[in-house]
Amino acid sequence: MSSHVEYRRYRRDESCTEEGCRAREYYVEDGKKFCRRGHEQFGFTQVEQGEDEWNTEGKKSRSKKEKKERAETVLSGSEAKELYLQCYQLILWKQCHWLVTSRGLPEELQVVVKDLWELRTRVIHISRDDRSGYGSGTGTMMFSSQSEGETTDTDATTRRGHGSRRRRKGLGTEELLPTLIETLGLCYLGILLLKMPLGLGDIYKWATQDGIPYNRAIKEVPRDMRSKLPAHYHSALEIRAPLRGSALHDSVLELIEFYNSEFAMSFPSLNAPLLIFRYLRDLCLPVEIYAAVRRLATLLEIDFSYPAQRRKSYRFNAYPEIQLASLVVIATKLAHPFDNIARAPESYSDPSAVRIDWASWTKATATNEPQKGFKRGDEIMVTDTDVWNMNAEKLDDYLDWYQNTWIDDREQKFPGQILQLFPLDDISPRPVEEDTETERQVARLKAVQRSLICQSPHTIDENEDVEGIRRAGELYKRFRTEDELPGPARLFFQLAASKAGITLRMLVKYVFRLEVKLENLRLGERRREAAKSD
Repeated sequence: MSSHVEYRRYRRDESCTEEGCRAREYYVEDGKKFCRRGHEQFGFTQVEQGEDEWNTEGKKSRSKKEKKERAETVLSGSEAKELYLQCYQLILWKQCHWLVTSRGLPEELQVVVKDLWELRTRVIHISRDDRSGYGSGTGTMMFSSQSEGETTDTDATTRRGHGSRRRRKGLGTEELLPTLIETLGLCYLGILLLKMPLGLGDIYKWATQDGIPYNRAIKEVPRDMRSKLPAHYHSALEIRAPLRGSALHDSVLELIEFYNSEFAMSFPSLNAPLLIFRYLRDLCLPVEIYAAVRRLATLLEIDFSYPAQRRKSYRFNAYPEIQLASLVVIATKLAHPFDNIARAPESYSDPSAVRIDWASWTKATATNEPQKGFKRGDEIMVTDTDVWNMNAEKLDDYLDWYQNTWIDDREQKFPGQILQLFPLDDISPRPVEEDTETERQVARLKAVQRSLICQSPHTIDENEDVEGIRRAGELYKRFRTEDELPGPARLFFQLAASKAGITLRMLVKYVFRLEVKLENLRLGERRREAAKSD
């Protein structure tokens, strides 16, 4: 055998065909294959290689595979719930940050809301150790198919209140997880604890006008976090209908019940003096209405505080801000009725010594400027049939709002070439015109004050016939439904309802019930006087 023989190693799956031979190398000679020990390997055929195929042995070739997009890991069980709480906490922090930076509220609000949130989550963390709780990670989130905007006076949950411990023991602890509308409620409770003259109507306005993060709060969460949320948690941070003021009022009431039942925590009453003055300013009313509102609250034993536990007997008495708005309406109707009947005051100190000229009031408070674009907060109410009646300004406003609100930063499934045909420019969100609105309110108030009608008092003598003299409060007319409201009264009720964050129908109902209660008090007083005279 020549010393110039070129030995090659067997592949891993090959060996010498001779039994017992452990040779690891072979060589080829005269078209035959031999192992290093000289055993001929049968079944071997030598193929002549071309020039281009020379020295190609040992090379590896791999087929190119298409790169698959790595699927995002969706968490489940307790990890998903923990991530949901983290996303929720981030949204709550951004809401408080907006209130402090954009609305000028004190920084203590963030500390107070943080403490409320810590108490809210304490019950959730305790429930994790419960066998019936969500510590096993096998439960499913029990969010209602209706959003908080679709319910009448309920939240997006199954609407079983937080307050009853006995009921909660039989419920799955999934219901203890907070819902999106509770973020607004927690912010309001922080405002209430700091005794600031802000109401739920302000929170409702900021949320519906895309000021405070709410309508698309899920966009405030980083994409890496929300991509790992399961579908039911992701949808819990979305809205499927516009926010309703009644749902917001009910959510705050349930939170107060929760803190009272779990931690024996009580909340202060509203800052009624400053809130009443705000209503007088926004509704362009004389300052004399303030004393009448306080007197009515004393007669009806209303202290403008939330009840610790909601009961059926409370009915409409559980919402202090709605009570305050209703008393302002009643006091205005007593001193400045909407009819044309002449009523003489007893003295110049009588609240009816000045009378509102409702024609001038309507002219001052009505918006006479033509609205070319959309009013803030009306975009979400648009339906498919409204598109046909939109002008150019409204269409631009709606598309800008849609881009800012609903188009997110997720990777699009459409090909890039198609998306390049319709590029979208960056649009800065519309600021809340709070300063301009305040200036307009002051201008309206001054216009109404200039149009007030002074009435001379009429003192009744002993021999004078009193049947033809009408006083303030006489011939008082109650409105049971909104259809009964005359022109100026309807506009006044609508403006008052918007300040409280409720509908016109709800305010009319509340006002009517308080009027009936006042009438019952008056009849009871007459019976007692009649009994004494007998």
